[in-house]
Amino acid sequence: MESKIPLPTDNIYKFYALFSLLLLIFSLGAFLYVQASANEQVIAILPELEVLKEAKELSLKDKVSKQILERKLEVIASDRAFFHKALGVIFGVAIFGIWFGFSQWHKVIQPLQDEHAKIQLEISRLQLEKLKAESAKAVRAEKGATCQRCSEDSVGMP
Repeated sequence: MESKIPLPTDNIYKFYALFSLLLLIFSLGAFLYVQASANEQVIAILPELEVLKEAKELSLKDKVSKQILERKLEVIASDRAFFHKALGVIFGVAIFGIWFGFSQWHKVIQPLQDEHAKIQLEISRLQLEKLKAESAKAVRAEKGATCQRCSEDSVGMP
């Protein structure tokens, strides 16, 4: 199976940074999902609970329903608090991973890559100069000997 998204496997710091960025996006999306889901559950429960609270006399079944609905609201609130704390930890880890990955990438890896690129450029320039010199030498050899003083072709010809 061929991946459509290339993974940054050339250095570990790039992987840390980009994976942490993915965690950050996930935690923000999950935070919004948890909040919306909890709100939907509360909105579904509140009307029925308010009706039971407004009633003057409740049957045993209604009292149990009221207690169950109140307990559901407590569970929803505690679940939301727990998920927010867990997502806060993931968010914190993601921020640290992004900072660590990008800073190490910038401080450790990038200077080496820049130096490598400069060396490669210098090597390429030297190779180009060598090729130019060899080409000029070959052209002179093809033309034949020239007069050193006047640069005329074919020394010794009248």
